[in-house]
Amino acid sequence: MSVYEIVLDGELAADFVDASLPFERRNSHGATILSVPTLDPAALAVTLELLESLGIGVTAIRPVDDTGSDRGSAAPE
Repeated sequence: MSVYEIVLDGELAADFVDASLPFERRNSHGATILSVPTLDPAALAVTLELLESLGIGVTAIRPVDDTGSDRGSAAPE
């Protein structure tokens, strides 16, 4: 399974993210970071399309290993 971190513009309200996007979420340095596990690259594209349709800006997308050891190692770009 591949895991991607999607860095969003600004800190989104927790209830919005929890209701709209069923992914692990954390706030860091004024951004919201979603951890998105996916078996299918098309699922990542669907997630990005959903964010775009909601008017949520994406700052960065980065792959992480499935253990999550890369999380928090770098500030949002």
